[in-house]
Amino acid sequence: MKKRKTIFSIVTPSFNQGQFIQETIQSVLSQEGDFYIDYTIVDGGSDDESVEIIEKYEKFLKNDCEIEENNGLKYFVNKERDFAWNRCLGISYRWKSEKDEGQSDAINKGLKTACGDIFSFINSDDVYCPHALSRIAGVNWRNKDFVYGNGMWFDENGNDLISYPTYKPTKYSFYYQCTLCQPTVFFRNGVFRKLGEFSLEYMSFDYEYWLRALFQGHKFSFVNSILAKSRMYQQNKTLSGQQTVHNEVQELKRKYYIESEVNLNPLLLRLHKYLIHNPTARRVDELHRLLAGLK
Repeated sequence: MKKRKTIFSIVTPSFNQGQFIQETIQSVLSQEGDFYIDYTIVDGGSDDESVEIIEKYEKFLKNDCEIEENNGLKYFVNKERDFAWNRCLGISYRWKSEKDEGQSDAINKGLKTACGDIFSFINSDDVYCPHALSRIAGVNWRNKDFVYGNGMWFDENGNDLISYPTYKPTKYSFYYQCTLCQPTVFFRNGVFRKLGEFSLEYMSFDYEYWLRALFQGHKFSFVNSILAKSRMYQQNKTLSGQQTVHNEVQELKRKYYIESEVNLNPLLLRLHKYLIHNPTARRVDELHRLLAGLK
């Protein structure tokens, strides 16, 4: 029996990110490989140029591709493989623009309608590296729930800054902070169905989701490749909401560690603080110095 080709379901949540969303869309549509892409953009009712940009790429696909039905979706297929924005087997391009309850709500809306084998989401100011999906498609997913890779921080002008401090997720490494670069994380369709939706309660909802997965026994596997770039600038959520994120980390620590009475080895905990938490803190300080120097 002929094996079905992999389908990636990718969601981009967005609100008034017209300055960056074009780069995000291009980084998804230009992925090259022997797979399909089910791409959904969930815009929160932007009043900038975001919708105009989203519509522009839909028109590109409609004008330059043929239509093929696969797994209940219509895919734009480029037979010649020379069209810049479609170099995979086919792309389903769906979008909506309406008021929502924030980033995690937008992601949930997109993933609940997704039908692919492998799920991911990428924010509208981040980008995939050109080889990202082909690397993930090449992974043997047997007995794997999550696959993640290395990431890079880059600035609002698209210049690379420094690499993201990525470490294997364990109950010890996650005790201090998230050690995953979010857009480099991919997971099975069934994992989302089992774990449920992303929480609307936290700004650091991705950290909470990885914790939820970790404490329910899901496995994380590493691909040694830079898969995506996470944009850092003073106005973005991660930097502007640092105090909120810090408070949430403490709250999640109570929820997953203290209230659950997790038995951690004190020596291993101190070792992880020395080997992971401290280097991560230094890397974040370096990021702040670099951004300060760009002003």
